[in-house]
Amino acid sequence: MIYLAWLKTLADTYDVCAELAGVDRNDQAVLLPISHSTFNAQIEVTIDLNGNFQRARKLDKGRDAVTVIPVTEDSAARSSGIAPHPLCDKLCYIAGDYTSYTGDNKEKYYEAYMELLRDWTESEYSHPMIEAVYKYLGRRTLIQDLIMSKTLEPNDNGIITDQVKIQGLGQTGANVRFIVFGAVMPQEVWKNQELYRKYSEYYRQRAGGKKLCYASGKTASCSDKHPSKIRNSADKAKLISGNDESGFTYRGRFTTKEQAVSVGYDTSQKAHNALRWLLQKQGYTRDESAIVCWMVNRNRQVPDMMKDSINAWHGIDEFDFDFDNLDTYETADIAKYDTGKYFAQQFNNAVNGYAGKIRAEDKIAVIALDAATTGRLSVVYYDEMGGDQYINAILNWQQHCKWRRSIKAGNMEESRRRITCECTPSPRDMALAAYGVQRTEWLEAEGKLIRATIMRLLPCITGKKGKIPQDIIRAAVRRASMPQTMGDFIWYNDVLCVTCAMIRFNYERGNMTMDNFLHDNGKDRNVLFGRLLAVYDYMEQRAMYERDENGKVKEGRTTNAKRYWNAYSSRPARTSKTIRENLIAYERKLNDYERKKFEEWIGEIMTQFAESQFDNTALTEMYLPGYYQQIEYMKKSFQKKDSTESQP
Repeated sequence: MIYLAWLKTLADTYDVCAELAGVDRNDQAVLLPISHSTFNAQIEVTIDLNGNFQRARKLDKGRDAVTVIPVTEDSAARSSGIAPHPLCDKLCYIAGDYTSYTGDNKEKYYEAYMELLRDWTESEYSHPMIEAVYKYLGRRTLIQDLIMSKTLEPNDNGIITDQVKIQGLGQTGANVRFIVFGAVMPQEVWKNQELYRKYSEYYRQRAGGKKLCYASGKTASCSDKHPSKIRNSADKAKLISGNDESGFTYRGRFTTKEQAVSVGYDTSQKAHNALRWLLQKQGYTRDESAIVCWMVNRNRQVPDMMKDSINAWHGIDEFDFDFDNLDTYETADIAKYDTGKYFAQQFNNAVNGYAGKIRAEDKIAVIALDAATTGRLSVVYYDEMGGDQYINAILNWQQHCKWRRSIKAGNMEESRRRITCECTPSPRDMALAAYGVQRTEWLEAEGKLIRATIMRLLPCITGKKGKIPQDIIRAAVRRASMPQTMGDFIWYNDVLCVTCAMIRFNYERGNMTMDNFLHDNGKDRNVLFGRLLAVYDYMEQRAMYERDENGKVKEGRTTNAKRYWNAYSSRPARTSKTIRENLIAYERKLNDYERKKFEEWIGEIMTQFAESQFDNTALTEMYLPGYYQQIEYMKKSFQKKDSTESQP
């Protein structure tokens, strides 16, 4: 019954946020009223209350062109045939002189549109604005007026053709919206709250016979045509569709599609409009998938599980942390030698403050959609839980599946800057670490594989599944064991660190702390081999890289450790000997202090090996955290030494 559960939950969400329907606030996503949809308008026509033409203009492509329009069941689902929208529509529906100026006979389209608009105008739900539009369009002069105002461009024969484009589309297929110039100021019909309400009431009273709604359990006017445009205004894929009667969509089990599913019109409208709004406002839409998490019983923001643990809290009003002032946390006196700890302290305080505002009776829902076919969407994941249950799951995920890495943070895209801190990678980061290939500046992977991996990670985040699937860990370890196939930063930051975060989560549910890792795992041969590889790698880096007067590397080459990395992970003892022999020439370039420190670290590691451990048994994933911790430890040691020597 999951299918019915998400419909009912989304409809309940709509009821909670019903006062926001049709309200446009600071360019935020608009929750559509019932019986309304959107289209991208290409032309805007202004008339007065008496139906007289005033002016017209072309619209640029973008957010301003997105227009809320009243629709019928047929017009919202139209792909062919005659099914007019009640108010704003294409030229072929609303222009009485369309045939004269195009040579394409669309008189039946115009008549169907005018009949629908007249019925609304003559009803008790009429409005002066639609009466003005009806008067104007009844004069059959729309295209003539658009030509006179130079909005449409005819050819030498006075015919409108598609050789002229508006927003990249032929002008004969342009969508038109209206402004009605009133006594006080112009009124956009697509922003008028009273008009929304009147049309919703008008269309509701036209509803046919009532049936049992499978979602709400109530007797209501049901619909077999459900909205599309769920992921964006150009999206034609539907979640509920039963029009393929010859393709055995429902045959074999049922004789009619109503037996398969029957959903009330209002319930369907509320659920689809709420889902569209949530996805636009706070959802993840990428790789042809769509995922959103929201609070059902209150209009309150929740952390975004599809982002890393720092950016997941962006945009939450109740979250007391200034993302646009990150310099404050990095320049504080307490953060002089370790900015990460001070940043983490302030950030955790904000997280705990927000968590205290979530009530046990709050209800959280998560839904994930995937493209089943070109015109179909499927619900591939759905879950509901209490507010405290969700917050505890998110905090467990973010506290245990984390590693120190560089990320971009900030509320505004133009002000986002890189910070280095302990954070949980996003699910997409994990999928790319496991299966990504660097062909350009960033990691890339096939979209279907990314979607499937993310879906498998969702239960780990919500606490429904204990550990990250081992095959994903193995794939990430394989990618991390091939550093020579990608850039140093991408490999270290986006593959190695992300893989270590996943390993940490699976290692006794996150008890692997970065500060105590080497101490707690000092006898593990995999960790020891990882540390030894780090010493070899960093020794060669220090020896072979020429640096300029500012300390930057002039020219870098792949180290022996990275060239032999994959072989080392499979046959560590034998490959270790090869790498060590190749480093003899580089050791001569080290100064006395550097040579002494590296010998000291190698000796320390080798003494930890038991006699039977230094062999060619393939390494487990634990060698990667060992490598990371040792390399960071060595970098800090030399940084402190360099800092001491530079002081007067």
